[in-house]
Amino acid sequence: MDRVYEKLPLNHCLSETPRRIRRFKISHIIIDGYNLIGTQHWDLESRRNELVKRLIRYRGLLGHDITVVFDGHGGVSSKETVKVDGGVRIIFSRIAKKADDVIKEMLVREKKFFIVISSDREVADFAWSHGSVPVGSADFLKKLSRALREKEFAGDEEMMDELTEKMLGDEEEEDEWSVRKGSSRRLSKRQKAVTRALNKL
Repeated sequence: MDRVYEKLPLNHCLSETPRRIRRFKISHIIIDGYNLIGTQHWDLESRRNELVKRLIRYRGLLGHDITVVFDGHGGVSSKETVKVDGGVRIIFSRIAKKADDVIKEMLVREKKFFIVISSDREVADFAWSHGSVPVGSADFLKKLSRALREKEFAGDEEMMDELTEKMLGDEEEEDEWSVRKGSSRRLSKRQKAVTRALNKL
C-alpha cells in the first residue's frame, strides 16, 4: 500500500507521552473522523483541525494511543497519507477508498484490542467480530468534552458542545447496532464491554 508519511513516525508517539501519564492504563483508540464531526459544514477543514487540536489535548491528559481516520483530501489524493501531530496519528484514505476500509484494515493488520469510535453499524459490527469494542460517537464526544472541561478548557469547548448537542439526538439510533433480536444474553455481554471501554476513556 502506498502511503505518504508526514512529521513523526507512529513509534515516536509513546515516547512523547509525559512520564506522569505513562503510569495509567493506555487504550488504543481508532476514531472514524467524519462520522464523529459530520461533513455538513461550510468549513470542514476548520472543523477537522479543531477536532485534532482537542484530541491532542485529550491525549495529553490521559495518554491514550489515538488514531483518527478521515476520507482523503476530497478524493484527489492517490496515496494514503499518515502524519503524527501532538502524538495523535492522522490518516487520510487514498482516492476511491473510504475511511471505513482503512479502519477495518487496521483492525485486521495490527491485531490489538482497539476502542473504535464510530456510530456506523458496519464498522461497529466489524470491530466486534475482530475482538475490539465500538463506542458510539455521541458517547465519546461527551467523554471528550467532559475531560477537557474538567481541566479548565471550558472556554474553548464551543465546537465540541455543538457537536455533542447534534449527536445526542441520534443516541437511540446509535444504540440500535448493538441490538440483536432474541439474543439478550449477547446484548448484555456487549453492553458490559462498551461500559468497560467507556470507563477507560
